Amino acid sequence: MSFSTEVKNELCRVSMQRVCCTRAEAYGALLHASVFSHREIRLSTENAAIARRLQALLQRAFFISCEPYRTGRKTQLALSDGEQIGRVFDALGYDRKSHVTYHLNRNVLEEDCCIAAFLRGVFLMAGTVAGPDKKSHLEIKTSHQSLTGEETSLLLDLGLSPKTMRRGSAHVLYFKDSAGIEDLLTRIGAPHAAMELMEAKVEKNIRNTINRQVNCETANLVKAADASARQVAAIRAALDGRGENAFPENLRETVQLRLAYPTDSLAELAARFDPPLSKPGLSHRLKKIIQFAAAEES
Repeated sequence: MSFSTEVKNELCRVSMQRVCCTRAEAYGALLHASVFSHREIRLSTENAAIARRLQALLQRAFFISCEPYRTGRKTQLALSDGEQIGRVFDALGYDRKSHVTYHLNRNVLEEDCCIAAFLRGVFLMAGTVAGPDKKSHLEIKTSHQSLTGEETSLLLDLGLSPKTMRRGSAHVLYFKDSAGIEDLLTRIGAPHAAMELMEAKVEKNIRNTINRQVNCETANLVKAADASARQVAAIRAALDGRGENAFPENLRETVQLRLAYPTDSLAELAARFDPPLSKPGLSHRLKKIIQFAAAEES
């Protein structure tokens, strides 16, 4: 089961309590129906839960009984009776004598709860969303450019910032920011799906942070090992040439400890002195040792 299907199944479980919200949700679904005209209304879906939801919406919002039927993989709900279609048009404020203009009648969406219900209906019919294991992406597709513009305006009023694009003959409204997707899903009634996306994002951020820290620590260890190897090689070359006299007396303890503990980090080696040295102090001594060793080679 895809993540989009999981989200839509969660939306289908949202209760239908307020008449205004039920009508608004049906409105959103109808504007993205296969056919929505003064002669015919036909809603089509492959999801059985959505088909049952649409059947209930038509009944509760417009008092229309419509039995779904199968055509291949899809379930259809169709209205061709003029009286029933007229009832839908009257409830949504459309003129039943002309073709539907795909725009929003904002009088049907006066309350925030109705706007959320409308967007739920839209997503049920035309929305998809990528799962937590993929890059953030939610889109709503329609063949009507004017409708995409109207719905974009509606989302902007809610503080959400969708983008739009053309894909073939379709017009697509989409989100790529995870925060916007999570906010939209929560508003339309899919908080569990939104939480799943949030948890995946947090887990990914933690994993990325750990990887960065490990990479940084590994790089530091490699850098320290390389520095220690260069120090040991320089010290041994100088000692082979002149013995301990290659280094001043005040550096000989450092020379001995570095040779005795070649894999120690700077901090570990500094702690072996009595009393312990600071890291900057030890670093200064090792630089001096390298300088003396280099002078011996030249």
